[in-house]
Amino acid sequence: MTYLQHINYHPAATHLSAEEEKYLQNHFDATSTEMLMEGQPVAWQAIEEVEVVVAPHAVGLAGWIVKNVIQRGATRYHVGVYFGKQEAVLPNITWEQAKYVVQTIAYYAPNQVQYTGPEDLVPLTER
Repeated sequence: MTYLQHINYHPAATHLSAEEEKYLQNHFDATSTEMLMEGQPVAWQAIEEVEVVVAPHAVGLAGWIVKNVIQRGATRYHVGVYFGKQEAVLPNITWEQAKYVVQTIAYYAPNQVQYTGPEDLVPLTER
């Protein structure tokens, strides 16, 4: 199994564009005791798993317009956080936003967090 490797530095948001940073300010917040993801509070010690997947888009002309005009051709990701029988999802975010969110979880989470997703997004461990 693959787990997030705990990191000992707080992720910096300096690599995010102003638009990316503003979006995260409205949809994701991290404190020392919990995170808020889309308004849903999640205690750090409750997080069991994080999953990052490529966000699907509609086929046809509408899907092409959304991906190439609105999203400027960039691939988008969904970040899912699982705790108990619940989940919190941050949908349709950029690679840099996903990286910041998952690194923040790796920084704050006190326990091992199982991870599924791109291997080059965050530091990982097999134990």
